Amino acid sequence: MKILIINIANKMPGWVNTACEEYLSRINFGKYSCKIIEIKSAKNPNKATAEILEDEAKKISAQIPLGSFVIVLDEKGKNLTSINFAKQLEQISFQYKLIVLVIGGADGIDNKLKQSAHMVLQLSSLTYPHALVRVILLEQIYRAVTILENHPYHRE
Repeated sequence: MKILIINIANKMPGWVNTACEEYLSRINFGKYSCKIIEIKSAKNPNKATAEILEDEAKKISAQIPLGSFVIVLDEKGKNLTSINFAKQLEQISFQYKLIVLVIGGADGIDNKLKQSAHMVLQLSSLTYPHALVRVILLEQIYRAVTILENHPYHRE
């Protein structure tokens, strides 16, 4: 299973980088791989939010390889349990070589990009800072891998 995370973000705090490196080292073994591509926010005080989101969507789309299964994270997306998330990733990986998860910027994600995604996923009904979302997503990917490998990390 190959996973690519595309994240609109500016400089991440050191603790985020440390936590991400830890989860990436746990995920990247055997048949599993995960990589992060960080795209700088298109923030511009002279542009409207819609224009900024459109610019960011173009940058995101340029990083998505053809034939990938695209999951956009959004607060209004589908809510899955950790077990169901693991099963979904496994099922998707049978048909697609790459699963791309997109984390938008502080203002969200362009509607056209959301509509073109294969799935829109909610991590929680709560609102999290984008730095924390990256860590939570990596932890859930790691948890999914351990569920699929029958490792005791996840407890029901």
